[in-house]
Amino acid sequence: MAFWFASRGKGFITIDNEEQPYYSHARVLISGLGADEQLGGYSRHREAFRHGSWERLIQETQLDVDRISTRNLGRDDRIMSDHGKEVRFPFLCTDVVNWLCRQPIHSKMDLRYERGIGEKLLLRQAARKIGLANTSKNWKRAIQFGAKTAKMTGESRTEKGQHKLT
Repeated sequence: MAFWFASRGKGFITIDNEEQPYYSHARVLISGLGADEQLGGYSRHREAFRHGSWERLIQETQLDVDRISTRNLGRDDRIMSDHGKEVRFPFLCTDVVNWLCRQPIHSKMDLRYERGIGEKLLLRQAARKIGLANTSKNWKRAIQFGAKTAKMTGESRTEKGQHKLT
């Protein structure tokens, strides 16, 4: 749901303390899909490390890399293309995936550190290097929670995504 609304490109922007309507004419969108899977961004990576140390973390990360194309990729592409947009997934580029797979696990994530520090080390370092020090300390929130769309689909809701609403 969050990707559908975001890819629509309609919203508001604040200029000089005044909210104004905004419409993006962008035809190509960039998605970060693949970063969390390959760089330890999920809480399950932290749990794997806590229960099995580095070896279990490597196994969990490999599982994510192996199944990434069957999880969210097609769904996200279909949702965003509903608005006539194309989406690019730079973290799923073959060269990027191959390069990341060759890196030692501790250079990609070190889950001995607290949340907001130990996961996605390479991205955090890149963010600091280009002057985004505060951004480099943020931790992952699932998009349905960060965008507050989870509240729109509460437990009392009986409709599912495949059901036709009348």
